[in-house]
Amino acid sequence: MSSYIPVTIDRKSTEAERQIALQQIYTQVLERQPYEHERKVVAKIEKDFLKGKLGVRHFIGELVMTSVYLSSFYHNCSNLKFVEWSFKHLLGRALRDKAEIAQYMNLLMKAGVSAFVHEILGSEEYRKAFGCFTIPYARDVKFYDSPRNYLQTNLLQHEHVGQRGRVIPTMYWQQLGLDCELGSCVLPEEMMHDAEAVQHSVHSATERKNALAQIYAQIFERQPYEFERKEIAQLEQDFLVGKADVRHFLGELVMSKLYLNSFYNDCSNLKFMEFSFKHLLGRTLHDQEEISIYTDVLTKHGVAAFFHRIFDSEEYRKAFGCNTVPYARHTQFHDSPRNYLQSELVQHELLGQHGKVVPTLYRQQLGMDDETSEVILNEAPKGNKGKEPVSRSLNEEIEELLQMLQNSDARQVLQSMNENQRSLLRNLAK
Repeated sequence: MSSYIPVTIDRKSTEAERQIALQQIYTQVLERQPYEHERKVVAKIEKDFLKGKLGVRHFIGELVMTSVYLSSFYHNCSNLKFVEWSFKHLLGRALRDKAEIAQYMNLLMKAGVSAFVHEILGSEEYRKAFGCFTIPYARDVKFYDSPRNYLQTNLLQHEHVGQRGRVIPTMYWQQLGLDCELGSCVLPEEMMHDAEAVQHSVHSATERKNALAQIYAQIFERQPYEFERKEIAQLEQDFLVGKADVRHFLGELVMSKLYLNSFYNDCSNLKFMEFSFKHLLGRTLHDQEEISIYTDVLTKHGVAAFFHRIFDSEEYRKAFGCNTVPYARHTQFHDSPRNYLQSELVQHELLGQHGKVVPTLYRQQLGMDDETSEVILNEAPKGNKGKEPVSRSLNEEIEELLQMLQNSDARQVLQSMNENQRSLLRNLAK
């Protein structure tokens, strides 16, 4: 979540400052400004707040009990969706775990909405985070019990009222096989007819265990070493018990030190992008336009935004969804035979084979052989600008030719030469 400077309004604040704070409160609690007809409902408490009779906490307590709030977030909503929204609006986070869900669901059903709101606003957590005079905001809290919980908090913070309906809570979408961004089936229809995609899909606990080695082979190009597993042990455990699906597990994995030390630190940006596309989309970069788009995201917004762009893309959704391990795809959109060949080279290239600086994509343009990493074209000798540069393989061929010419029988030598050697000899004689 993005960083936020808390807004505090106390008894010394002016009416102008309170006016600004009022808009902030409505944005946080209602997710919008009230409509004209709704302002009549909140007119009294709004007036008391502007005059300083009510602090932020008491004003919010009154606001969430009005028909304006309850019509939007309680009536026609499931109880759990209402609890989820209330935590977002009043505590700036998603629900932690099943124990917290059970506690507040029980309170809501047995004691009602008023007692539920009172419990949140009177909690020790609310007091320490916001007190009586600070407007609630989305917090970077540190008590997530899993990467999935953190991602659900992020999704919840960017969800607006009614965006996914009012019945199914965000935290249950994945369990019901729904895509958190689009609300569609996790395995898109396009993938259901793709045998390879279905083969790489992971759903059961047994499949998760078997898929772990496959994921590491795809993302790290090897299995993690023993000491490296300690760093990703919690991520791995959350994946194995089903707290995180494949897509979210990958999202955390590529942000780990283990991945970044291997493919980002000490690498050129373009080489890192090439690796990331290979690992997460199963292909190489399309063209210069795509390179420009992702370079812009990476350099201006950082690694997290770059990965977010890939995972949220329509291409990733259609190719892999939430439960399919990425794999090398036989894509049909190569703009040239050269692009196709580069894709093939990238897929068969292992970490560090060509170093961490020069992307496979540019090796040919720089005159480097993709198989041997040798320079194809040597620099032309100084003072001999008119002649073509000579390749290393060409030098070897000339050397072989000179050895053949040492024989005394020139006719026999000429007969043993192939057409390329004869052509080379003619060029050397000029």
